[in-house]
Amino acid sequence: MINSKWCCKICPEWATLILRLTVGITFFLHGSQKVFGAFGGGGLAGTAGFLSQLGFPMPEVMAYVLGFTEFLGGLGILLGLGTRLFAALLAFTMAVAIFMVHLKNGFFASQGGFELPFILLGSCLALACTGCQKWGFDCILHKKCCGE
Repeated sequence: MINSKWCCKICPEWATLILRLTVGITFFLHGSQKVFGAFGGGGLAGTAGFLSQLGFPMPEVMAYVLGFTEFLGGLGILLGLGTRLFAALLAFTMAVAIFMVHLKNGFFASQGGFELPFILLGSCLALACTGCQKWGFDCILHKKCCGE
């Protein structure tokens, strides 16, 4: 069994760091696909085309908003800079993705369902509530940890 006294002091900080790193890397890489066409992505033109097919108004503008929200938001969360703000913005993008793209396909990702955006939505909501905790630029800028 894990020593609960140790875990109460150390685990929340480590848990938030692990969550920030996984969510930050995920959005940073997905944003890189949407903005730069990296890792087999379509870039801004491909993202705009996809949004146009979904019926979004001003798909070119929305491609910039979506791509840079994911790219910069992922980077911010990864660094612990603007964690709560970026997490809230990314949670909103995941809610839109669920309702506009994935919900009709059911839950499971293997059928194009909302499984992955749902996990990311929950993770972003958790980060919006907790902030960066100990290891992030938010704490350096505020000269204290968010949780203390």
